[in-house]
Amino acid sequence: MAITIMGINAGVIRQDKNFIALALKIKAPRSKELLFFLPTLVLKDLLIALEFRISQIPTLSADDRSHYEKLRDKAVQKMHQNIPTISREELEHADVNMRVNTLALLQHDANTMTFALNLQSGKTVELTVDLLQIELLITVMIHAINNADMRELAVRMSSILDFLPLYDVDYRDGGNLEYDSYDHPAWKRNLFVHHLAVLYRYTDADGKVQFCGTVIKTRSKPGTKEVEGISRRLLDVSPRLNKLANMPSQVLVRALSSDKNKTFSADACMQALYQLQQNAEKAKA
Repeated sequence: MAITIMGINAGVIRQDKNFIALALKIKAPRSKELLFFLPTLVLKDLLIALEFRISQIPTLSADDRSHYEKLRDKAVQKMHQNIPTISREELEHADVNMRVNTLALLQHDANTMTFALNLQSGKTVELTVDLLQIELLITVMIHAINNADMRELAVRMSSILDFLPLYDVDYRDGGNLEYDSYDHPAWKRNLFVHHLAVLYRYTDADGKVQFCGTVIKTRSKPGTKEVEGISRRLLDVSPRLNKLANMPSQVLVRALSSDKNKTFSADACMQALYQLQQNAEKAKA
């Protein structure tokens, strides 16, 4: 049976200036309290899933949005009455068995999201988050990070929640493509809809035209300002694209599919990027 949330609190464990884990304390029914420790990658996965659900709220009708906000405010007020305390000792002597090694979204519907938390102890705990609790949960976790003087981490995480990188590519002489791939579990891939190939055309220090690119999955449609923003933020998170962070470049985007269940092989993605590069060459000829 999944644990439900009555109240939440959060703190940060850090070593010098390095983030170690977010301590997330949950008050469950019958006054039960659990303290989980979420390292960076697990925290990012949780935020990706929560942000996916929050991204659907603006699509509600005006009446449904108003109804949601009234119910949310009541839920938040109730949670504020059940905030569990986190002591300094709990953070300094963190129980390593409660470290969350991996997290998976088991199911989500109109009202809830249920996660599997795989702990260092070998146990798996199921946690159900009500839709009305999501905004507060995000706020509490980000507030804890900011309070720990780690605002840069919060900004960096918030910038990578609306897309998944699949492949990063450099174009080499002779038409060869050199790439890095990213492996994401199915539950995470299924939160996103659109496969996009993104090509960057730039001039290197020797004045030679070069290309690099990426294939991503996102909820944003091609041709939107959201995708334009993603194309810029990718430069900060991709080792292959980072060289373009302070360089002018032309960005070309091609939609591969808007079927969230479709998958593409590495060869298919490389072919799409190669074709995009060939089209860019012809357009400049």
